[in-house]
Formats: sequence, C-alpha cells, structure tokens
Amino acid sequence: VCLMSSVFGWAQQSLTAGLVQRTIFRLRADVDAKLARLPLRSFDSHPRGDVLSRVTNDIDNISTTLMQSLTQLVGAVLTIVGVLVMMLTISPLLSLIAVGSVPIALAVTVLIARRSQRQFAAQWDRTGRIDGFIEEAFTGHAVVKVFGRSRAFRERFEQENEGLYQSSFKAQFISGIIHPAMMFISNLNYVAIAVVGGVRVASGTMSLGDVQAFIQYSRQFTQPITQTASI
Repeated sequence: VCLMSSVFGWAQQSLTAGLVQRTIFRLRADVDAKLARLPLRSFDSHPRGDVLSRVTNDIDNISTTLMQSLTQLVGAVLTIVGVLVMMLTISPLLSLIAVGSVPIALAVTVLIARRSQRQFAAQWDRTGRIDGFIEEAFTGHAVVKVFGRSRAFRERFEQENEGLYQSSFKAQFISGIIHPAMMFISNLNYVAIAVVGGVRVASGTMSLGDVQAFIQYSRQFTQPITQTASI
C-alpha cells in the first residue's frame, strides 16, 4: 500500500506539473499575441511597469496557485466525500452537526475574502507602478544623473515602496485571518459533536468508541475544508 501510494503520488505531481505548465505556456502565447494586436494608444495610456507586471508577475502567480491548489482541491473533494460517507454510517445526527459548520465557514470566508481582494488589487497595482518606475529610472539612468534628479527619483521610489508595503501588509494580514477563523469554527464544531455524542453515550444510544471514531472523522472532514477556504 505504501509503495502504491508513493507511485500514485509521483504520478499525481507529474500530471499536475505537465498540465499546469502547458496551460501557462498557452497563456503566455495568448498574452504575447494579444499584446502584438494592441494599438499604440494602449501602451501610451498604460505604464510600462503595469504591462510588464501582468505579463510576468500575474502569470507567475497563476502558475504558482495552480500548482499549489489544484492537487489540494482534488484531494480535498475526495476526502470530504469519503469521510462524509463514513460519518453517515456511524451517526446521521452527528453528521448533520458536522455539515452544519460548512455554511458558517463559507460565509466567514466570503466576508474576509471580499476585504482582502481589494487590498490584493491595490498591491498588484502598486507593483505595476513601482516596476514601471524602476524600469524608467534604470533605462534613463544617464539622463537622471546628468540632470541631477537622483534625489527626486529616490524620494519617489521611497513613496512607491511605502505604498506597496502598506497594501501588501493589509492584503496578507486580512487573508491570513481566514485560517484562524476556520480553526475556530472547527473547534466549535468539535465541542458540539463532543457534547451531543456524550449525551448519546450517557443515554445508551451510541457507544463511546463510535463517538471517538466520529470525532476523528470530523477532524478529517473539516481539515480539507479549512485548506480549501485558505486557498
């Protein structure tokens, strides 16, 4: 079983890497073709750094996200379905309590994600601006030196860098709240299952071993949900 698990794990990573890289390859080709079709006014109306950021940073972020999340999402879905079947065979009532935490987790995730998305948009807007400024400064480095604008460029860079820091900090901080929030909901779910399970054990309608097994299954059920929400 361990050998088969290793083989399937290797095959999974190989298939995922091939799928993602072929997708990113076609995406880069489509972006290059799109840029070739754009009129000059499009480049005049957008900073160079913003265009470069979309071609490089955005595509790299898509590639990283797909590599990290695609495998986790597939595994999470299969785990949730399998564990849910096992929980239903032990206790439909406790299964209902476990599943009841899912809408709460989704609502909290949506609430936090809405706030973080605005900050991530500001972060990548700032990234494009600072990339454009750096490209302009280093391309025209000789001109900047000749006209004595080094100090002005340095002050502007500090302003852009500070703006990028603020937006990045807010984006990462707000999105980082999702995982602790999911863990808090998971712990509340654990308490509810333990209380209801304890009552059923005391009444003789359920064995202690079944409650212990169900608690383990509930942990396995909420863990992939937490990981998916974090993604």
